[in-house]
Amino acid sequence: MPVDQEYIYSLLRKYKDRTATEAEKEELRSWYRQRAERDSVFPEDEHVVGESMRVRLHDEITRPQRDRRRQWLAAASILLIIGVGVGLYLRPTVVDPGDIVPGSHQAVLVLVDGTRISLTEAANGNIASQEDIEITKSGDGQLIYTLASNRKGTAPASGYNTIETPKGGQYQVVLPDGSKIWLNAYSSLRLPLNFSEGAERRVELKGEAYFEVSHQPTRPFTVVSGQHAVQVLGTHFNVKAYADEPDIKTSLLEGKVRVTAGTHSVTLAPGQQSRLVEENITVAEIDTREAVAWKEGYFRFDDERLEDIMRSVARWYDVDVVFENDALKEETFGAVTTRFTRISTLLEIMEQTGDVQFRVEGKTIYISSKPPA
Repeated sequence: MPVDQEYIYSLLRKYKDRTATEAEKEELRSWYRQRAERDSVFPEDEHVVGESMRVRLHDEITRPQRDRRRQWLAAASILLIIGVGVGLYLRPTVVDPGDIVPGSHQAVLVLVDGTRISLTEAANGNIASQEDIEITKSGDGQLIYTLASNRKGTAPASGYNTIETPKGGQYQVVLPDGSKIWLNAYSSLRLPLNFSEGAERRVELKGEAYFEVSHQPTRPFTVVSGQHAVQVLGTHFNVKAYADEPDIKTSLLEGKVRVTAGTHSVTLAPGQQSRLVEENITVAEIDTREAVAWKEGYFRFDDERLEDIMRSVARWYDVDVVFENDALKEETFGAVTTRFTRISTLLEIMEQTGDVQFRVEGKTIYISSKPPA
């Protein structure tokens, strides 16, 4: 079986088992649109897919997907390159060896004594043992903290561990209480060794992370970013708190959170986002898909400034960005794109839909105005 079919089969199996992410589902739909109906190459192995899968995919594509595409196009200049990753598998492609590849699962664990462990290079299994916790790396790219049962009843540990993702990296962490945290590129999460003790669960974040917090009514969970704090009991939310961003954004998907900065505080309901600028907090209704798209494998921009877009691109592809014309920072784009394509593809399509052009030299992207036609 060719390599491309193996990849498609892996997506089909996940789709069939309902374990595929939204990004993987869209890759599969895109492949079906581009190849299966045109060339009749839909896999016939009934153990993998069968006729019912063909019908299910076809129905999804011809009805809601087609309607959504019309809406996106009517809304003007939405970039749809989600199927690019699969397309590279299914046709001969000449790749520039100097092209910039996307990020991947990368992180460093910094222990309380300063020891640095590369989670990218470390073997699966036990990473470290500290006081009452065991730290392990799973085969699917997770760092898991568990309470060591044979150490219960000992004095609480003191100090902090830190998980850091570099530019071009992301990682998932599972805490002793079962809470799950996804760290975006160029972020860090600081958590105490005695996380399983006391009345409060408290972590410190720099950068961006998505949280799924386990519900414990007597133990609130607090995320601190500088003077900004988010307190919850059990909920799903995203915090974006990069030092090079002009604001801190907290987006709530499920449950309820309280956002505090200085003497100001607000309580968010699902579908709302708080925005902190200095000590002023504002709240707005949002499409939460945009806030958590990175966790699902997307870039999703809705009429965003090019400067803001390129900050996200720079962190994920680990590049520098230079605007040769500052006015271009205010250009706006709408985009729904996979995060797992080479940067040349993303830049080429942005050029086609805007008045900018990109030049890549090494690890630097230069942005300038298009010359007059």
